[in-house]
Amino acid sequence: MRLSDRYIFSELLPPFLVSTFAVLMMLVGNTLYAVLDRMLQEKWPVLTVARMLILNIPVVLTMTLPVAVALSGSLAVNRMARDGEMTTLRAAGQPLWRTFIPVFIFGAMVSVGDFYLSEKVVPWSFKEQRNVEALLYGLPKDPVTGGRSIAVDDYLVSFNTAQQTVKGKRFRFNKVVIFYNPNRFPGQNDGEYATIQLADSAEYENGVWYLSNPRLYRFNADGSLTGIGTGDVAKVNLRIDFSAVYNPPSDFEMNQQSFGDLTAMQNEATRQRRYKDARKIEVNRYFKLSLPLMCFVFALCSPPLSLRFARTGAFTGVLLSIVVVFVAWNTLLLMKAVGLGGYVSPLFAALITPILFTGLGVFLLRAQE
Repeated sequence: MRLSDRYIFSELLPPFLVSTFAVLMMLVGNTLYAVLDRMLQEKWPVLTVARMLILNIPVVLTMTLPVAVALSGSLAVNRMARDGEMTTLRAAGQPLWRTFIPVFIFGAMVSVGDFYLSEKVVPWSFKEQRNVEALLYGLPKDPVTGGRSIAVDDYLVSFNTAQQTVKGKRFRFNKVVIFYNPNRFPGQNDGEYATIQLADSAEYENGVWYLSNPRLYRFNADGSLTGIGTGDVAKVNLRIDFSAVYNPPSDFEMNQQSFGDLTAMQNEATRQRRYKDARKIEVNRYFKLSLPLMCFVFALCSPPLSLRFARTGAFTGVLLSIVVVFVAWNTLLLMKAVGLGGYVSPLFAALITPILFTGLGVFLLRAQE
């Protein structure tokens, strides 16, 4: 590594740390402000609130890092240009793209760190934060919810009421109907009969239903009744993710899941034929790649933009870099809405913004060269 590379790295680090801290404090302060009134009125424990805010740091840090990269690259290049150091490097025969390589490498390193943070740290911290919030807000642990019908594979499950007794694992149902029809498609007949199972109540845990006072009705493929059975208890193996059915995650909550978790959620939504939810999850899954990529993209855009306007004022290039950040952020949101609407594929919607702004960075670099 050249001496000039180490020097540029040393110029990047202080503004990066200061920018990260400033934006982070602003976003964490916004979280505190949202709960401040209730905290003071209900006299929440200060240490518990502090723990909630600390657990919120990884979540907001993933949004802070791209902005910090843009600001640090702009500030470092702006100062070097105003002090004539960029002119000295170019007079020594070093091309501009070679001068900016440390900035590009720094942006790539932050991109990798941002993705690791989003994939490994954020899911854990978000789960812990939700536990603390549940304690503060006094959320009910086993709410009773109204019934509904759920289509899964060859089954249609209906029930009157549902109660979650162990979060995400154990449920209790009343007035259960399980309809199984492997011949639901025209011309399909694999020799199995359609069946209807009725039960006064049922317990569900780990993919197994325990039906109380069950009644079984078996039908021929033509719809004629062929058999009736009763008993005290019956067991049915049918896995359903009820937490996703009753509490579908919001966009914000999906952003806090890992890529693998979102893949599993998408597969489960497709299995339950909740195709709208499946597409929403798929779009959010691919957008987990967009934000970390923007760290590198801003490292590519900010230096030539800051260099171009360095002579017009100390912070002109920096302000323009901030404008680029806001335009890029709003473009990401626009493309996410377009992807959710089904106008383009989820992968295209997630990657088009980094691709466009990478092209902008290459154009600015060639123009300055």
